[in-house]
Amino acid sequence: MPNADTVRQGVRLSRGAALLFDELHRLACHVAQVRAYTVAPGQVVYHLPAVIVAALVGYSERHLYRLADELRAAGLLDERGHVATVGHMRRYDGTLWAVSMKSGAAPRLRWQDFQHDWRPDFAADLHGESGAWHEVQSVMSEPLAFQEKQERLGDLAKSWAAATRTPKSPVEGGSDMTPERALGVIAADLPALLHLHPRQRHREVSRLAADLAATLQEPERRKQWARAMYRALAEEHEQRAGLTYFTAQLYRLAADLREGAPWRKAGAVLTARLNGVS
Repeated sequence: MPNADTVRQGVRLSRGAALLFDELHRLACHVAQVRAYTVAPGQVVYHLPAVIVAALVGYSERHLYRLADELRAAGLLDERGHVATVGHMRRYDGTLWAVSMKSGAAPRLRWQDFQHDWRPDFAADLHGESGAWHEVQSVMSEPLAFQEKQERLGDLAKSWAAATRTPKSPVEGGSDMTPERALGVIAADLPALLHLHPRQRHREVSRLAADLAATLQEPERRKQWARAMYRALAEEHEQRAGLTYFTAQLYRLAADLREGAPWRKAGAVLTARLNGVS
């Protein structure tokens, strides 16, 4: 497979973004090797908590996301938080990274990537106060030389990205997300916004709003949907069913589309329903 320099050849990146892509590409090559791909893929998707990536490149998680946004704009990366169900709650269990492996092959996360159970051990990690953050802290707290610490963090990232810690199978096959399925994914992710730190919540609202605008084929209305989500969150904090109602309307719209609703502008229908017009 082409190395990272070849893949990003001709793309202008900041120093931090170039460093991040090099590390993500190196991990993608390792994942491809562990999965024993027989054909060089245009992208490799793997699950890896952002806290591990941030420690590996030496940046805060906040700055890491800014660099990831730069790589996405350059067509080298697609990434987003992944949600797992623990009991009756939905929690973010890490981040999905779709890394470009060929020059000009813009990566894209697919519906089945979000449906895959990447961390079957997540509930035990959550309740047992173990997992990625604790493993990173264990490495960082050891009196190691810089190079040795980087090697330890690199090995940690490889084991998580390639899923060699627990028996898992990679995502295979699948097709593009239909609008009704995409709406279902967005609806399933909305309730988790309540449990995020404000900085993470802002980022996820932006992503969900962008996904919703793209699904409804109205990319120019991304900010409108972000405002609607913030309004729903505010109502939820006031003990009103704002977010719950928003989620229900997304599922209702998905069901209508599945049954062949003839609307030209589904976004207008959703807006009317959110405003209380049937």
